[in-house]
Amino acid sequence: MTAKASISAKAVRRKAVVIGLDGATWKLLDGFIERGVMPTLGKLRDQGASGPLWSVVPPMTATAWTAYQTGKGPGKHGIYDWTEPVPGSYLYRPIDSTRIQSRTFFELLSERGARVATVNLPLTYPARPINGIAVGDMLTPSKDVPGFTWPASYKAELDKLVPDYVIDTHLTESEADILPFLARLRAMLEGRGKLVRTLMEQEPWDVFCTVWVEMDRMQHCLWHIFDPNHPYYDAALATKYESAILDIYRILDTRIAEMMERKPADSNVIFISDHGFGPCRYKVFLNTWLAQEGFLKFREGGRDTRNRLHKVRGLLGRAGVDTRKLLDLAKRFGGDRALRMGDELSRFATDIDWENTQAFCHGTNSVRINLKGREPRGSVDPADYDRVVEEVRQRLLAMRDPEGKRIITRVDRRDVLYQGPEVHGAADLLIATHDDSVWFYYSEGDVPSEVFEKSGFASGNHEPDGLFLGWGPDFAPGTTIADANIVDILPTLFATMGAAIPDDIDGRVLHEVLAAQLRTLWTEARIFAGASGPTRDAATDRAIEERLRGLGYLQ
Repeated sequence: MTAKASISAKAVRRKAVVIGLDGATWKLLDGFIERGVMPTLGKLRDQGASGPLWSVVPPMTATAWTAYQTGKGPGKHGIYDWTEPVPGSYLYRPIDSTRIQSRTFFELLSERGARVATVNLPLTYPARPINGIAVGDMLTPSKDVPGFTWPASYKAELDKLVPDYVIDTHLTESEADILPFLARLRAMLEGRGKLVRTLMEQEPWDVFCTVWVEMDRMQHCLWHIFDPNHPYYDAALATKYESAILDIYRILDTRIAEMMERKPADSNVIFISDHGFGPCRYKVFLNTWLAQEGFLKFREGGRDTRNRLHKVRGLLGRAGVDTRKLLDLAKRFGGDRALRMGDELSRFATDIDWENTQAFCHGTNSVRINLKGREPRGSVDPADYDRVVEEVRQRLLAMRDPEGKRIITRVDRRDVLYQGPEVHGAADLLIATHDDSVWFYYSEGDVPSEVFEKSGFASGNHEPDGLFLGWGPDFAPGTTIADANIVDILPTLFATMGAAIPDDIDGRVLHEVLAAQLRTLWTEARIFAGASGPTRDAATDRAIEERLRGLGYLQ
């Protein structure tokens, strides 16, 4: 499909704007609204229909935004994490939009003749062909790679409009970097704001979607500064930096106001977030725990070697040496041992004794069984699979933090948690519900010695209760909803636009928050939506990994 120059007048009954606020939760923003930090959002909340928006399980960014795009859970769309296993090995590669096993609503609406625009929606790089304009997301290695925009020719327009456009930034890990970090976020808001304003004013569109990621980035690393209830709240840092932190929320509110000013008068606006947020007090290293419990074994001397390499890497880094670039060169020219060192330091621990390892972790809240016939050096016989799965599950449920508190309340097998043709891509066990103040790490590369580590500048973490707000002529003012799920956004959006709804989605139309006239007009016209999309270009994997490390998703 190629981009069309005009809109079909009968493509949709009403236009829509979807504003994504990555990591937003009413539990935090209600307080900011009351303090006058976000007056525009507060006014829209009071006039619209709102409630929590429940995320995927576990509440993971890539999986959740894909659920929004497709109206499906991961068992159908196939995205479970930022990485996926490389078949026939224990290595993992970063995912991108080519791994989505479904058409997105941008493609479906394009096929119907509607014109769409999307800016910075996670899992839209590389851009799929649509009837409209797309600008890539956090997984884009740089502005100069193919697939950053659709059509490709729009890249030149973006360069003219915002020459210093910033895709994303790394998180902060120290007080010295707080103000530079906030300055980077302001630059992102400024450049993306100019792009969004221009597209809304100058381009024809039927549905416009953009995602603002700045609050997510701040909340991951600065929660202990602006939340007095955080167990590691730092009053001194709050005195110095809280005002500058709140300024980011104020600017976000201004960006929201600008979008509201530029939308058509009779259009609907839907606010969503991919997950909620809350305080984090501990990092929990699952591979370390699996080793302590006897499910994961290291080769003799392997862990000592890895710890020494980790110290060397730290010393080189403090001296200004980019060890990752050195490792790339070593792997290119240095043979098998250099390749092993590179994987130890930057991907997944290769000093594991796989023949005696029953389970390992590489993924959010997940445990994978080292199954014979599936894994390269599997140790668990298929006849013992159920027994090992249940033993790991029961031990996880018994895990306690350093204060003796039980932290995991539900662990599910993948076929219990997910349904669909892509369930095989999930890990065998998923930690489904747990104390929200702990964050489960899969520690690729170097595995820490201790299971629990205080969160430090990783002081905020995802929670399942995101944000929903519907505003406009098709939403009933003042209504609330308690059970909206992120997969419900696609069918609800299509209902307001008068578009046919795919047969194979998991979501439902949120009738409870729709105005009476739309409930009368809307009928469940449905279409079938299978998978489509570009083929994968693996050449940019390394750059995507570096972006994910900077955002704290990989170590």
